[in-house]
Amino acid sequence: MSIKKLYSNELLASFEYSNIDKDYDFYYVTTSDKYIKGGATFLDIDDIKISALQFESGKSFWAMLPKNAISRAEFVRLLNAKEDGDSLSIKSMTSSSIPEYLLTQLFLNALTSPVDEMISFNNLSGKLLCFRPSWLNKDKENFIWGMQCLEVKIGDDMCVKLVAHRLTSLALKKQVKFEKRKLQDFPQYEFSYNNNTLKRVSNENKDRRENFIIKPVDGERGSITFFDFTDYETFSCTKMGVLYDILNALHDEFGKYIRVKFKQYSIDEVLEYKRASLELYKDIVKKEVLNSGINIVDAVHSETSEDYLQDVADGINKIIPEAKCSVGKRLSKKKLNVRYIHDKSFYSDSEVDPHQESMEDYVVQHITVENFKHQSSAAVYNILKELVIKKDIATGKITLVDWSQYGYKADWLFGVVVDGTYYFMTIHPDGSFKIEALKRNLFTMTEYDKYMDYFGLNEENKNDYRGVIGLVKDAEGNINLIKDTNMYSMPDYIAMGDVLKNVASEGRFPGKDVVTWLRLVMDTTDKIKVQAELDIVIPHIDVNAEYTKANVMGLFKGITTKKEVVRYVFENTGIMLYAYLRGEEERREYLSGNIDINYFDYDDTHAKYSVGEIGNGMKYTIERASVVREIQAVEGSKLIFKKVLPLMGVEFVRYGMLTVVPFPFKYLRERFKFCVNRKN
Repeated sequence: MSIKKLYSNELLASFEYSNIDKDYDFYYVTTSDKYIKGGATFLDIDDIKISALQFESGKSFWAMLPKNAISRAEFVRLLNAKEDGDSLSIKSMTSSSIPEYLLTQLFLNALTSPVDEMISFNNLSGKLLCFRPSWLNKDKENFIWGMQCLEVKIGDDMCVKLVAHRLTSLALKKQVKFEKRKLQDFPQYEFSYNNNTLKRVSNENKDRRENFIIKPVDGERGSITFFDFTDYETFSCTKMGVLYDILNALHDEFGKYIRVKFKQYSIDEVLEYKRASLELYKDIVKKEVLNSGINIVDAVHSETSEDYLQDVADGINKIIPEAKCSVGKRLSKKKLNVRYIHDKSFYSDSEVDPHQESMEDYVVQHITVENFKHQSSAAVYNILKELVIKKDIATGKITLVDWSQYGYKADWLFGVVVDGTYYFMTIHPDGSFKIEALKRNLFTMTEYDKYMDYFGLNEENKNDYRGVIGLVKDAEGNINLIKDTNMYSMPDYIAMGDVLKNVASEGRFPGKDVVTWLRLVMDTTDKIKVQAELDIVIPHIDVNAEYTKANVMGLFKGITTKKEVVRYVFENTGIMLYAYLRGEEERREYLSGNIDINYFDYDDTHAKYSVGEIGNGMKYTIERASVVREIQAVEGSKLIFKKVLPLMGVEFVRYGMLTVVPFPFKYLRERFKFCVNRKN
């Protein structure tokens, strides 16, 4: 069995510095003012052919120009003229003196859009923004009122960030909230149909309704699917599809200067799950609902409340027919309560806010007029699950899962800090637990004070423990920290992109060639059913006709036969008739690191893990990247986090998905919400 790999978003770049310095000049520009007023408009100076800009901050940027396109003296003169003064400091730089991440970004920003490709690269505002025509939003009159775009950014740790933005036309400016920056502070862009590109508008064309700014209308945000391997066209419109095109273009255009690849890790431990086993908690939810009953309380008192809450009760009974649901006016101490209220913004000018009321003696889950979809069985199931978690917290016993199944023989401690308060949960082998909510107290020392230091809120140790989001301790005193990183796992998108592109390429094959392929498959396969089906199919092929890829695949009924034919034709001709990418073998080859729970350590005190899609029965789409988190063993501790990996093999924290941190942290977060309400 091959070792599973995790493909990270960490770039490994190699540069041919002599080639770069032979063909390009680089300048580092800083200002003595608060910021560089000209900003990215330096790209528009007609007398300077700038290949790329990259800002470090508002006070400095790097410029990349073709070799000897302009003298340094003339470059300085034109930039200072644009800036209306002599506040700029301009240094000539060699490529080897530029940090790797910035040099990589400059070459990305310098990309020109490929001809005849449905993608555009725009070096706007010193950023690389990419977009597809399918991301345009038009009305019936073909007016473009918005579009998605993808920013490709290299962090100083060489991690690639793919950030979705929304561009909105000024026709919708009244629907955009301008709080930190006013409309006039946003650069404006215009779309060119000739070459499918964006460019900054000239001063005389500003404020036209068809101009764009990079800001969404209120309530929206940029959203681009991470990965979809349904077919090549769909793949191309995902983040991974854009990255596929960008890095191919980078190697095609600048391969003599820069080569990049992504870092890979060998996965030590994989926990795989089937959806059926992850849904066992639903039986526990059902049992608790039947034992306790549901009390639905109306705190909205609208004309439609009664009918709406009856629909909620019907929704619960649809899932659990025997459940006893009643609609009442008061909360019940004996039942599980569902309380109907408005969302938080509704009460912003009111002295009474149901969100802030103490629920100390009750088990309550709020649903809101604005957001709760009672027609969704998933949403209804979610409120029932939340009620069981809250009852667990009230009783101090985990019941939503059987804690004993994990085989822990001693206590575990989980810790988190939220808004300056530290929450620690000690879980005993029988699933009973205790949660402490603590503030730092200089006059009263407790056993928890030493754990608080690891969250890096103190000035003296904030750099040592940056990015800590959780703490785990075993009974032997080993402490492991969970830390955020800028890493995420990626599929083998290059191999998958090549496969999908190959399948999408048109091809018509003479019938006699098809017959030859199939006879050779018959001669080489040891599968009797495949031989039998081919024996039936071959005589019916018209050797004088032409066959498309779809025609060839349509000749067979058996999936095994189809796979055998696809494999043979690809291995012997390089032609891919169809992409089989969802099978267990293909998932292992292309998607490891993006499915199930993956763990690897890289020294005695550091490890990393990622939590992806449930691999068994997965669909073609991965909406979001799987974040890679770091584990650090501190103060001489051993790595123990591998022992709590099963605590992420639950779907009740993120409905239909595995949870990205051990589920006791969900209990700690719920305890935080409870403490905030009690305080208020």
